[in-house]
Amino acid sequence: MDDSFIGNLKESVNRLTPTSIAISVAVLVCSLIAIWLQNGSSTPKELRNLRREGVSSSNMNDQNDTKYDLAENSGNSGPISVKAIFVHPIKSCAPVELHRAQLIKSGFVWDRCFALATEVNRAESEGGPIWRFISQRTKPLMSQIKTELWLRPEGHDARSSFDSVGCLVFKFPDPDPLSLLDQLKALLFSQQKEISAFVPLSPDENYLKNHGITMKKFAIHSREAEGLDLGNAPSIAAALPKLKRFLNIPEHQNLTLLQCTPHTLVPTEKNLAPLEHIGKPAVHGYTDQQPVNVNSLASVHAVSALLPKENQPLNALRFRANIWITGAPAFDEETWKRYRVVPKQQDAASPSLSVVCRTSRCTLPNVNPLTGRFDTDNPHGDRTRGNAQPSSTLVKHRTVEDGNPRALGYLGMHCVPENAGLQQATGSVESLYVQVGDEIEVLERGVHLYGSTANDY
Repeated sequence: MDDSFIGNLKESVNRLTPTSIAISVAVLVCSLIAIWLQNGSSTPKELRNLRREGVSSSNMNDQNDTKYDLAENSGNSGPISVKAIFVHPIKSCAPVELHRAQLIKSGFVWDRCFALATEVNRAESEGGPIWRFISQRTKPLMSQIKTELWLRPEGHDARSSFDSVGCLVFKFPDPDPLSLLDQLKALLFSQQKEISAFVPLSPDENYLKNHGITMKKFAIHSREAEGLDLGNAPSIAAALPKLKRFLNIPEHQNLTLLQCTPHTLVPTEKNLAPLEHIGKPAVHGYTDQQPVNVNSLASVHAVSALLPKENQPLNALRFRANIWITGAPAFDEETWKRYRVVPKQQDAASPSLSVVCRTSRCTLPNVNPLTGRFDTDNPHGDRTRGNAQPSSTLVKHRTVEDGNPRALGYLGMHCVPENAGLQQATGSVESLYVQVGDEIEVLERGVHLYGSTANDY
């Protein structure tokens, strides 16, 4: 080795001060810690060989753009098209946005197929304890429970014995004080510590038997529902105590996660679609009423313009629709009786849907999906609290019918998949899908009144 190089190296070492050495060592140690911490958050083995479904960037990022301002009764701005698609795997929790979603008789696959429920004590004279679903109406922090769908890619062998279809993952902020290690992670990566849990989407008999998972009845509003009680699934059982603390559920009150099965689907009971179009009566899982919900960005913009300035712009995701459309004037969808989704993909089956009624709103849209808190406008005069928003505005400006006296205004439309598209897909290799960018063809228009159709056939 060249003597001059060795001499220069010795001279450089001699110039190092204790401070510079300490800084270098600290940087090296921090780098090693960062690598170790990141490796500690690797994908669980149950999710390996699975692919997380969803879009890389939300199609709703530009939802507030003025190009979607289409006044009521104005002309179309072009073709009516599908702007975004969402499924909500756990009822009332955060959604999963998809580029393409499979449509079946009961709605979109994996939409509202799980629900959280608590056990409520009642007097024996009233029937004793009962399990009831919970939602953002009483637990607004449910909006902060993120959900993920991990599915096995088509054509891949079921190398994981955990589930042949895939897994549901849900995550929520850890409600407990952070350890020093977690504080270090938060400092280095600017990430909030999360608790995560997962369950198979299609648990087999062995899984159910091994973990003592059985069917449980519970109430969704006034109707009785039923599902697999997943509270004993190892990952769920470990997460439930922290989930109770996060949602401010008393420690003594029981909480569980329930899963809908094909055998627990129930027929719709109100606003029935014509059998001539849907074939057999519509069925749904844990949705409030109908299998599919469609809404329009132009309609949300029109409502947003009516809100107090402090409540603008209105986030469309408060309304939890499955299909978001653009290109139609505000509230045009309220005149639709039937529509067809025209696929971008050639030779694909074309879904058609019957529109059965307006969506009567409740207090849930008052929950800000970004914060998990109820929103109000600024209080006036001697008031210490403002009016709930957007409910107050919806009641004032969007009580456009009297079909449901309990409605806090109306926005969005309930739909039922029609038989033609489902049969077309049955005779094809490809299933029935709705995809972002598909166009909407309105087949029939008419007048809607909530509850005006018969409640039986």
